[in-house]
Amino acid sequence: MKVRYMLWKNMINRNGWDFRQAELAESLDEPENPGRGWYGIYTFMVEQSIDPGELRWSLRQGESLALVLLDIHAYRSKLLDEDALGNIRNILSFFMQYKKDVILRPVYDREGNGRSCEPDAFKLVLEHMRQIGEILKSVKHSVFIFQGMLVGSWGEMHDSEYLSPEHLHKMWSCMREYLGEDICLAVRTPSQWRTLKSEEDFLQKKYSRLSLFDDGILGSLTHLGTFGTMTKEAAGWRGAWTRKEELDFISRLTESLPCGGEVTSCTGEDAAKVKEADFIISELKNMHLVYLDSTYDMEVLNRWKQINYTGSGIWQGQSLYEYIGSHLGYRLTVKSVQMKRTWRGKAEFTIEIENTGFGKLFQDAELFLMIENEDQQKEVSVSMDLRKILPGTVLCGKAVTEPAHGKVFLKVRRRSDGRIIRFVNRGSADSLYIGCLHK
Repeated sequence: MKVRYMLWKNMINRNGWDFRQAELAESLDEPENPGRGWYGIYTFMVEQSIDPGELRWSLRQGESLALVLLDIHAYRSKLLDEDALGNIRNILSFFMQYKKDVILRPVYDREGNGRSCEPDAFKLVLEHMRQIGEILKSVKHSVFIFQGMLVGSWGEMHDSEYLSPEHLHKMWSCMREYLGEDICLAVRTPSQWRTLKSEEDFLQKKYSRLSLFDDGILGSLTHLGTFGTMTKEAAGWRGAWTRKEELDFISRLTESLPCGGEVTSCTGEDAAKVKEADFIISELKNMHLVYLDSTYDMEVLNRWKQINYTGSGIWQGQSLYEYIGSHLGYRLTVKSVQMKRTWRGKAEFTIEIENTGFGKLFQDAELFLMIENEDQQKEVSVSMDLRKILPGTVLCGKAVTEPAHGKVFLKVRRRSDGRIIRFVNRGSADSLYIGCLHK
């Protein structure tokens, strides 16, 4: 037995393979990865058809997201007709064709007059939700956030006749059946979220794809009234809590669900505090912010462009705007790759990936290891769920393959549509070169 073991060991030595890891430093790049980042707003009156050839020139370069605002005010007293429904289908198909993930916000009001612009009959709101929901179920689209519930000024769920707990529950019950596995419905405040979900649901993480959006980020220490002044104990589960309690709640919730919105100018007594770079970064990290409006509020965004990031590492000296934009959502860096031979003579790769973003990847994605040479390209799956890499953490995955001479790469594809997700290592493209394998 000892002789046979020595013969096997000598065979491994004579036929050993050497893997040389490439440099895997992080870059300053912000790749146009899906499901995260800056977004622009595209507004459509649903009674009007679109011209795809003209519309494509308005698409913002470098942004993988689009907030599609559907103005349905013309139908405040009637159902959406076939023309409107067809126009909505065409709009969603357009953004899918041009690889923009959609934050969908249907609204009755775009001027701050929520109550006067909404239907007089609440049942018509529900019917409009059903009509739009049926489109989401029946056509291919790239919607990943359904934002708001149609009602309120600017569709932001304030200044509305239809925000009582009874109304909220009916709208949530109506819409949730159309969300499927790929769409989250986002409400405006944590208090509204807790109106729809119990404390037991929250503690057990039974979120039912109900998330948050915040259009008052940094507008004040309370995010323009998003947070309250009473403690949880005093306000109760459905009430608005103190800033600290609400941020703790949001931080836990958004570990599992995407959150985003708009930053706004602050001119009150909180202005000095909310303009500090460290405070801003801490706030956005705490919210695990995934998406942010790239056009509003320009006073805030332009100020960020004038402030230098003062932290350590490669971002030191870059603008606060660049740092924040590059860290919205997930930001995946390959940290190290090691290879060893298995007792069957195969090559086993161990890959470490770090997420330095504010949020995480929410869509399912496939990670592949590839060995390329002049004769062939071998591709094997890496056993790693990239959705489990929380911000600031590292996850390991393994891939086992027959060894072969060649360059070794990693590639990530989103499972739903095959879109490439790029790492942020230096030199990364659709795939990342991680080293070479040879005898």
